[in-house]
Amino acid sequence: MPSNTLGAGPLSAAALPLALFFAVTVEMAPAGALAHIAAALHTDIGSAAAGSSIYALSTAFLALPLAGFAQRFDLRNATIIAGLSFTVLGLAAAAAPGLTGYLAFRALNGTAHAAFFPLVLALAAAAAPRNTAQAVARVLLGNGLALALGVPAAEALAALDWRLPLALASLGVAAAVSFAPHPVPQEGGITEKPAERSPAGIVWLAALFALALAGHFAYYTFLAAAVEAQGLPAALVLSLYGAAVIAATAFSGPIARQNRLGRAVAVIAIESLVLAAMATVPGPATTIIAAVTAGACFGFLPTLIQTEMLEQAPQHRALVSGAAVVAFNTGIAVGAVSGATVTGFSTNAPSLLGSALLVLSAVGLATARTFARKQIVPGTQDSDEAELGTASGQYAN
Repeated sequence: MPSNTLGAGPLSAAALPLALFFAVTVEMAPAGALAHIAAALHTDIGSAAAGSSIYALSTAFLALPLAGFAQRFDLRNATIIAGLSFTVLGLAAAAAPGLTGYLAFRALNGTAHAAFFPLVLALAAAAAPRNTAQAVARVLLGNGLALALGVPAAEALAALDWRLPLALASLGVAAAVSFAPHPVPQEGGITEKPAERSPAGIVWLAALFALALAGHFAYYTFLAAAVEAQGLPAALVLSLYGAAVIAATAFSGPIARQNRLGRAVAVIAIESLVLAAMATVPGPATTIIAAVTAGACFGFLPTLIQTEMLEQAPQHRALVSGAAVVAFNTGIAVGAVSGATVTGFSTNAPSLLGSALLVLSAVGLATARTFARKQIVPGTQDSDEAELGTASGQYAN
């Protein structure tokens, strides 16, 4: 995969995706090892699971303030420091002798993740300013591979010792981030800073992103139950879903090079339709089609929206990436909770609710795109890249 990263070799090109792969594995690995953790720490499964909840809350609440603080410093150095801090805290959580220490270090590890994830996305964009979409897609592929491969591998290792996958994945973060690429400086001929959208525009996009994710996770959180209700093997359908996520993420870079908002609306509309079909015409065929389609849509959407947000505020990439992380975690939480409120009606009710939330998000994004297009100066290129001044360097007045 080509890269215009300054001095980029194979190691620097793979560094950030690998770092995110290991970080997400650290985040999610305990979910498959709760029984082992509870037995080792002499507690119940609910208390052991609190480590994951505390981790997620720390990440969601602190991503924005920590990203705002970190953007004051050299981006690469801040990313490496955050990655090394993540490693130290991950090792501390793995070595905790009791429940209190484990929970405390998981909370701190989540805090480090809150800084690290936005910095990784920001550095990826800064290291490839002429191909932000491809850079974001490549980094997010590390996230998808962690869910599809890293977490199952961690669960297998946890059968030997639950501390082992946490320690190895934490060390993997430090090893990968040490090869992080350098940001590419602006060309000497460019003297003006790019015009940027107002913070309100970024917040609006982040909120709509969270709403779309809430719709997706209202469906996905309860997918296994819906699959089993159709007499299908849950492992097979979930594997098909995961494969679709990885494939779409791998190809999302070229898709996100232009007309990102328009394509995001199309992706969300397609997922909404298949989820509505699954809920209203239940059956094995629609269940499988919905799972594969929803997986592909979920693979495309984060690259489209997060690239758009990064291009709208290129001087505040870390802060914008923090907003995307908050939106992601908020969407997951809201989707799971809202889906749970309707499961009593039918196993397919969460899919119908997810479809409705996706429709609301699509309408909001279509409105945002229309508003942005009205601000294009007559005679400029009629595309999202011209609207937001990405590849050509031409900005709307």
